[in-house]
Amino acid sequence: MGMPLTRWIAIMLTGLLLQACGFQMRGTAIPPELMTMKVVGDKTSDFYRLVTTRLKASGVTLADKEGLPVLTLSGISSSSQVASVDSIGQDREYLLGYSTQFSVSMPGKPTQVFPITFNRSFLNKPDAALASSREQEQLGKEMQEQAANLVIRQLSQVKF
Repeated sequence: MGMPLTRWIAIMLTGLLLQACGFQMRGTAIPPELMTMKVVGDKTSDFYRLVTTRLKASGVTLADKEGLPVLTLSGISSSSQVASVDSIGQDREYLLGYSTQFSVSMPGKPTQVFPITFNRSFLNKPDAALASSREQEQLGKEMQEQAANLVIRQLSQVKF
């Protein structure tokens, strides 16, 4: 009988401590004024497809009408820089970069621009070139997915 009561008290104490320190869960609810919007961007890109799929999953209706809020996806770029070389001068580590930006504009309101930048390090293995290229491709896809998730998360913070 004493064990369930102790657990209940511990859970309540933890909740009170989190509340007292100001902790709040990040909301992913998109504001009501953005629940119907137009998305502009390169419709053939994977990033565009990822963002529109996540928007639909969040309950957003995508339409192509005038007078709606517009989400513009633009400026997608990726880069690769040598981060380190070994003792014989071969590239061993790369810094992969992914950057993009999106903007939200609403009729009669100022446009809000949000930059997104990710960097990941990648270890090059010359003796396993095929595996290295696949790993590099996988890192690129993961950065795109993280950027799409970040677009949805930041949309929940947009205030007009």
